[in-house]
This record gives sequence, C-alpha cells and structure tokens, in this order.
Amino acid sequence: MQPFESTWRVIQAVRNELKTCWPVLSSKLPENVSLRIKPAPSELYASDSESDSEDVDELLGTVASVSVIEATGVAISEHLSKMKLDDDSLAVKTNSSCSAAEQHPVDSVKVHNNASVVLTKKISDLSLEWRSDLSKTDVWYASFGSNMWRPRFLCYIQGGKAEGMNIPCCGSRDTSSPKGTVWKTVPHRLLFGRSSTPCWGTGGVAFLNPEINYNEKSYVCMYKITLEQFNDILFQENRLVLEDGKDGNTVYPDSPLIGSSEIKFISTNRAVHLEPIKDSWYSNVLYLGNEDEVPILTMTCPASDIERYKSGELRLAPPSETYAATLIKGLVEGKQMDADGAASYINAAAARAL
Repeated sequence: MQPFESTWRVIQAVRNELKTCWPVLSSKLPENVSLRIKPAPSELYASDSESDSEDVDELLGTVASVSVIEATGVAISEHLSKMKLDDDSLAVKTNSSCSAAEQHPVDSVKVHNNASVVLTKKISDLSLEWRSDLSKTDVWYASFGSNMWRPRFLCYIQGGKAEGMNIPCCGSRDTSSPKGTVWKTVPHRLLFGRSSTPCWGTGGVAFLNPEINYNEKSYVCMYKITLEQFNDILFQENRLVLEDGKDGNTVYPDSPLIGSSEIKFISTNRAVHLEPIKDSWYSNVLYLGNEDEVPILTMTCPASDIERYKSGELRLAPPSETYAATLIKGLVEGKQMDADGAASYINAAAARAL
C-alpha cells in the first residue's frame, strides 16, 4: 500500500534485472499505484536509504550484497506474530559463519532484541503456490516426436517407462490424464539431431525447426493438459528433475519456466527462448496458434542450434530403430497414416539436409 517512490523504482529495476532468470518477473506491474515520498510520522525506519534522492544504481549494488536484515526485536516480533510458522516452513541463519549445507530446520524460533534472522520459506511451499495457479490454466501440448505415442507420453504424466525406453520418467505432480487429444499438421520442418540420449540410446531425436516454412508439413499430436503439467514435461525433457533428492524424494524446480505472463508474450512473439535453461536441448517454447481458444505450445531447440546444425557444429543423425518405431506407433495408432507411410515420413525427415 502506497510504496515510497524510490522503493517502487528499485523494485522495477530489480525485476527488470532478474526477469531473464525468473520469467514471471516479466509481467507488468500496476501503473496506477499511489506513491509517496516521505514516511508517515508513526513509521520507524533505520536510515534515510529510502530517500527519493537515493541513486538507483547504488541501491541495486547494496541490495546485491545484503544477506541479513537488521531490525529491532519489537519490529521482528510484530512481523512474526502475523506469520504462520511451522517446523517445515522455517529456517534460521544466525550471525555465525554457517554454510548453506549446515543450515537445518528448527523446532522453534526464539527472537531476541537486536537479533538478525533470515526466514526462508521452504521450496515445497512456494512450489505449491504456482502449481495451484497454473493448474487452472489449460494448454495444448503439441508433440512431434516419441510423445506422439500416447503410452510414451503418459510416462511424462504418470511416471514409468514404455516399450523401448531405457530409463523411466518420474512423471508429473498432477497425474491426471489429458482432457483431450487432437492431431494436426504445422508448417515447421521436422529434423533429427544429436547423437544419443540416455532414454533411447544411440541415434538422433526429434526437433522442429522453430522457423515457419509453409512448404513444410509436420504432424503433431496435441494433448490438452494444464500449464502446471506442461511445466513438468518441460522440466523432464530438459532433465531438470532430481529423482534421488533428500530422503529419496523426487525434487522438481521450485518455480515454473512458463507462467501466465509468458503465455501472453509467446502469443505475440511466437516463441520464447528460456534464458535459465538456454543451453538445454528443448529450451525454446513455440506458440503454434490456438485450438478452441486454448493456446498450442511445444518445445524444441533454439534457432541458434539450427545454425549450428547447418554449420556442422552439431550433428544431424537418423533416429534409432527403437525411437523410430515409437514415432511410427504414434502415427499409426493416431490414424494419421499406415506403418509404411509413417516410416517413409520419418526416413525422409532424417535424410534431408537443412
């Protein structure tokens, strides 16, 4: 409510600086916020660092170096009294030289006058917040590779492995089946790149050239899922899920790669290269239009990888027999073509130069 004008400028600057790491920070802030320059007489503050004349660059440098907030015991107690604290949501860092690996949750926290504390909400709690929000938004996930075969796709949703896979998938947090399935063709070139994968062994895997080419026609099987599930597939495709974390639990990233603000950006710009995972194989999310007013998304390599394929820096490679057989099953069981036609479609894509 009514932030200081200088604070508001710093918030905007910090969000702009960090938005490449956390895409959700790209969303626009309200424009009609009521700002103020001076604090009310009843407010306590430790210094004049919130002064309107403070230089924003200097403040950003200060923010980057601050790890512990000093406050009076009264102020801390007042804030803590308004928070819901439990064993799982609280960690404390004292002034002692304690490394991150040595920090542990505590049974209780006793706040003393002039204490210096950092309260850290557990990742699981933060994760629940965005998951709850994104579970209410539907998208079409357009698959063009092995996920065209439904049993293989469901491994990304429900866990496990399908015929031909060397390693299992951990699955999504929400294991609900797709709400619908639709086939269509898109004006993007299908190609097979890289030389091997842990899941399929030696051979290339499928990518779509992100550049639109209306002379091309590639088949996609679209599954209607939630945006939360799409993020979980994106995590798994880019090997961001730690399957043997603390206590043997599966650990997912604590924030989404694609949120509501990114959907708006993609619908205008047709694609977004995800900066936090820019070097991953499937770090480019493409927008392929709408189906029943629901956005169609897929994931593929960035345009820079296409140039690397053309130059020979990255290797184009035909798919293994097992991987190709999975694509053929998807096309045949999806009633798009017979087995011979599906094999010809895949072989043609694998044989053509870029």
